[in-house]
Amino acid sequence: MSGRMEGEDFTVEEVVMTLGLARLPGGGWGRVMEPTEPTAAGGLVSAYRLLTAEETDDWRAAEAEELWTAYMGAGLEVELATEVGVRRERVEAGSGVWITAPQGGWLRTRALGAWCLAGWVGPAD
Repeated sequence: MSGRMEGEDFTVEEVVMTLGLARLPGGGWGRVMEPTEPTAAGGLVSAYRLLTAEETDDWRAAEAEELWTAYMGAGLEVELATEVGVRRERVEAGSGVWITAPQGGWLRTRALGAWCLAGWVGPAD
């Protein structure tokens, strides 16, 4: 994890501790948000995902539509590869804009700077 950089309001450590994020097996930090009601299989869940420049997301199958945004830190890039090519979309932290990653193909995300606190909405396991 990295310490405070010039112009940042929070360090990675502060974000992890404040939001109760846990280390993810594939790298980075995250936490699924608790739904107000139990989520049935096939339902939707939301999560925080803290991405750092040192730990980029690996490609994974996009088995269902997902929504991504950047809450704070650096911007977020969402990359989707399908048989028609690669599509890259970027969102600035705090903009309130959500990127839709459609079902199919392969997906990966990355921070466009030192770190990015991202939000994710996708299918429940």
